[in-house]
Amino acid sequence: MSFVNIFKRRKPKEETTAAIIGTPTNVNHDIHVSVTADGSLEGLPGSWLRQIGTQITKAEQNENPEVVKKVLQYYNFSVKKHGVPGQEIVKHIFTEHDIAEESKEMDLYMQSKDAHKSKDSDLSSEDSEKSNNFNSNHRSTVPLNVEKDCGNNLLQTKNLAQSIDNLTIEADEIEYRKPSITDNDIYRRRSNMSDDDYMRDIKKICNPGDPSDFYEKTLKDLGSGASGMVFAATNKRTGELVAIKDIDMKKQSKKDLLLSEIKIMKDFQHKNLVNFLDAFVVNVDHLWVVMELLDGGPLTDVVTETVMKEGQIAAVCYEVLQAINYLHNRGTIHRDIKSDNVLLGMDGTVKVTDFGFCANVIGNEQRETMVGTPYWMAPEVVTRQKYGKKVDIWSLGIMIVEMLDGEPPYLKAPPIRALYLITVNGRPNILRWDSCSPKLQDFIDQCLQVDVDNRAIAEDLLQHEFLEERMELKSLTPLIRAAKRILHKN
Repeated sequence: MSFVNIFKRRKPKEETTAAIIGTPTNVNHDIHVSVTADGSLEGLPGSWLRQIGTQITKAEQNENPEVVKKVLQYYNFSVKKHGVPGQEIVKHIFTEHDIAEESKEMDLYMQSKDAHKSKDSDLSSEDSEKSNNFNSNHRSTVPLNVEKDCGNNLLQTKNLAQSIDNLTIEADEIEYRKPSITDNDIYRRRSNMSDDDYMRDIKKICNPGDPSDFYEKTLKDLGSGASGMVFAATNKRTGELVAIKDIDMKKQSKKDLLLSEIKIMKDFQHKNLVNFLDAFVVNVDHLWVVMELLDGGPLTDVVTETVMKEGQIAAVCYEVLQAINYLHNRGTIHRDIKSDNVLLGMDGTVKVTDFGFCANVIGNEQRETMVGTPYWMAPEVVTRQKYGKKVDIWSLGIMIVEMLDGEPPYLKAPPIRALYLITVNGRPNILRWDSCSPKLQDFIDQCLQVDVDNRAIAEDLLQHEFLEERMELKSLTPLIRAAKRILHKN
């Protein structure tokens, strides 16, 4: 389970450098796409054509064949890059240089034999169709009322003995919502260091003490995944709750990436980030990673179960933008801004998580693949045009759509269809647009510019007049309590 599932819901002249893709050499598997007279795509690998299924119509294929090719290229490359879900324990801290390198890898992949054998190529037609319609996002693609009924019944069964009569919430103040690639191991080359060498270097930058001298384990296990068990603990000195992930290093193949990420994350400290706190090597080959633990749960619970006021939306945006600006000023791109990755404290504290070594500290690693949750993705991620730090601003704009409409655009669509619609449509429709104030409309406009040159940067958005309307963070507390009550998470 992921960290968020613990708590169940302009500078116009800024230079943005497009990724420069080198010309591949010595390749024999080039993919050329054309459209036949009957509107069929010709030249794509058969396995890719099976992936399209009913997700992209013949008319759409005929109208936008290059977009279809780019979508399938991105989808299959991402699946290949991430491999088997559950094996990743680190999400690489991305820079624009890394993105340029990734673009080169995608270009090489497009002309390799691997591109002709998709993840689904060995499946039967029936299995392939099921795979293509799989959505790893924990928000189901069934209608919202069905999703809520099923989820609430399950949670109600699990919490049958728990009474909620003693919960005090500000019910009169709350309007409820009505039903309605990340690491870069492909192009990072391992050195000749042995696993023992890596463990020695990791141990050098970890706390040399005994973790039991600093933290006391609580009775609450937070979950487990392929990369380790996660449990809650209390800081003996401050009394604060933390999350500790116990990683069995014998099972990890990317110790080089771990070493790099720990070094970087030790220097990344900000009030609006879920901060890396400590690390220990235990029993020779176990790594304990200590992170902050927020008790309010993910913003997702609030946006799906309650309706936020504009002042509350402004408050969240202001805090998230401070985190984004901090990362951007350090040459880092988050690449996965969404409500799932914004965690709340019961006092209204807002913190961004799931970047760098924060990824999968608690985790359903299956959700970490970009192909599983493309709904917040900027169009240039697929087209690779001027792809840089402004992807985080686009994703912030989509997160505002979440706060207005309760979910991102195209959430009911499977990933390949969602990628297609994002790329073709650009800016999505917003259901509550007409009810937004002019200040909020302008703020969204500056986030959701398809032309990257016209999209705002974090530093400028922090000065936007919409954010002057922000409410105090403690105004989020009634919404958090209400969402917890609805989802039986207390």
